[in-house]
Amino acid sequence: MTGPLSRRRVLQTALPLLSALPFLESRPAAAHPTVIRVGAYEFPPYVDETGGGVTRDLLDLFNAAQDEFRFDMVRTAPQRRYEDLEQGRFDMIAFECLNWGWQDRPVDATRPFLHDAEIFVAKAAPGRDQNYFDDLNGKSILGRLGYHYAFAGFEADPKLLEQRHHTRVTVTHEGNVRSVVAGRADLAIVTRSFLTRFLQREPELARQVLVSERIDQIYEHTILTRSGRAITAGWLDALLNRLAADGRLETLWRRSGIIA
Repeated sequence: MTGPLSRRRVLQTALPLLSALPFLESRPAAAHPTVIRVGAYEFPPYVDETGGGVTRDLLDLFNAAQDEFRFDMVRTAPQRRYEDLEQGRFDMIAFECLNWGWQDRPVDATRPFLHDAEIFVAKAAPGRDQNYFDDLNGKSILGRLGYHYAFAGFEADPKLLEQRHHTRVTVTHEGNVRSVVAGRADLAIVTRSFLTRFLQREPELARQVLVSERIDQIYEHTILTRSGRAITAGWLDALLNRLAADGRLETLWRRSGIIA
């Protein structure tokens, strides 16, 4: 006949089992992810005026896909981004091209992972066609402050752009397109993915513009990292390859309107 187990019997049974398990206190605490600060300046659709856009969505994707690093956005300005990276205000910057003034700076680049382009916009007018974009001489052009354009030899100095290329720089793509429609300039040069999304929202404006088939430059977007930091271009390449292979990058580009 059996009765209730004595306290001594319970301990005699349980202690050997407990001793075979690793103590929780002996386990190392879970490592916190290394924080990587990511520079971002207004560059629609990659970064809009609120700080949202494709860059933030890409960083959310990075954070969800791994736990070694945590990517946080840091705002900068187009003309200040070089010094901010070199001085350590942030560790990397996305949607960049080496020939946008980075050639002699201490950065490493991932493989190109996305292509985009810059194109011209003119006001639609009777008899005006694609030949209008063949010759830029004598035409007034609106661009963005801090941007580098192939037609201007990638010069970004506002004074030189105006003196040599009749190009005035502002702080808004949208305002530049509207200025062209209003007749305040002959041409605006804009990012193709921005223009696609903008004219989808503004169908009436879309009927008033002529969009060039001429491309000023093809973006080969990379991610640049500050040399010697914890995050490396090779590590990012491996992550980008994984996200491309499982379709998550393409889903992001399509959701963002960058590709149809």
